[in-house]
This record gives sequence, structure tokens and C-alpha cells, in this order.
Amino acid sequence: MQSVETVRVWFRKAGAAKYISHLDLTHCMGRALKLSRLPVWYTEGFNPRIYMTYAMPLSLGVAGERECMDIRLTQPVPYGEVADRLGRHLPQGLEVLGAAAPEHKLEETAWADYEIALEDGDSQGLREAVTRLLGREALLVKKHTKKGEREIDIKPVFAGTEVAPRPGGLLLTMRLPCSPSGSVNPSLLLEALKAYENREPAAQITRLRLLLEDFSEIR
Repeated sequence: MQSVETVRVWFRKAGAAKYISHLDLTHCMGRALKLSRLPVWYTEGFNPRIYMTYAMPLSLGVAGERECMDIRLTQPVPYGEVADRLGRHLPQGLEVLGAAAPEHKLEETAWADYEIALEDGDSQGLREAVTRLLGREALLVKKHTKKGEREIDIKPVFAGTEVAPRPGGLLLTMRLPCSPSGSVNPSLLLEALKAYENREPAAQITRLRLLLEDFSEIR
């Protein structure tokens, strides 16, 4: 029986690459793995494909500072070499940070830390609007689900949002649910800002890290 080793690859998704859909990201990684000539394991069946699995896919337009993907190798390769060989064939905006043996299951992901950089030319007015927004007793927004559109109160999950000044605007940081059983998209806060304060600042959302139930970082 063929020996197979699971390897966790850590990567950054930024710049123009944040607009690559998860499906296109998978195609891009698959192509890079083929070009790397790493001894990757293919799934079995009628249409074999390179085994790749991700923790929690990023929403389109959201950057990721420390994303992860699991692959399987049929022969041992030093982790540094795995990262180097794969990284050579990725487009600009996708950067391999490293590779290692996984310590946790991907489905153990429970939370994620995010930051939202806001800018609209009126830093003081923007800060006052965000402060008012976060001070409300409820923040009702419409959420699209598989069963249709429904109104939800996002105040409880965004209650811990921290606000800090940055050149030209604000930096919001937050910890949100992010798991196979349910996640909260940080863009919901931007929808609330538009609905309650009539402000639509330029925004850049970045996922900083994925966390376990106890808030430690997944490894």
C-alpha cells in the first residue's frame, strides 16, 4: 500500500489575487503543484485530481494573511523544499509562507481574526459614524442564505470590534465565527454602516488568522 503524508501549506492571498474565486484558486494551486513536480497524491476514481483541501474559503475580494491548504505527498520531501517548489509557480499576490505537518484538523476551525481598513476623506466624520453604529442596541441587516433573504441582528458578533485611527481613515479589528457549521462575513458591518449612517467608505477586508475554539491559532 502506498504511503501518503499530509502536508499543510500556509500562504498569503493579497493584491489582485484577492479577486480570484475559490474555484480559480484551486485551479491555480493545482497548476502550480503540477509544475512543481512534487510527488502529490491524486484522488482515486474515474477522474483523478490532485488532493487539495482548505480550512475556510475566503470571500471574493477579501485578502488573507495566513491561509492554509492540505496536500498529500507520496514521497517524503523537506517542508522547506515543498514551500519553495510550489511558490515558484504561483502568480503575483499568492505567496507561500511555509509548509509543515498539520497539528489540528481543518474542521476544528472555529474563529477568525479580521481587520477592515476604511477610508473616505473625512476621518473624523467616519470615526463618529462608526462609533454611533457600534453603540446601537441592535444592528439589523439582511443576510442572503440558501433559503432566501432574512433579517438578522449582527450586534452581538460585532460587539467586540476595536476602532483605531490610520492614515486617511480607520482600522477596525474583530474576531468572528468562522467554522464549517456557520460563519459571519465582516462585510455585514459595512452594510450596516451604509444602512444606518449612509456612508460607503473605501474598504479593504483582510483575514489575519484562523483560530480554534479556544482562540489559539490553528496549526
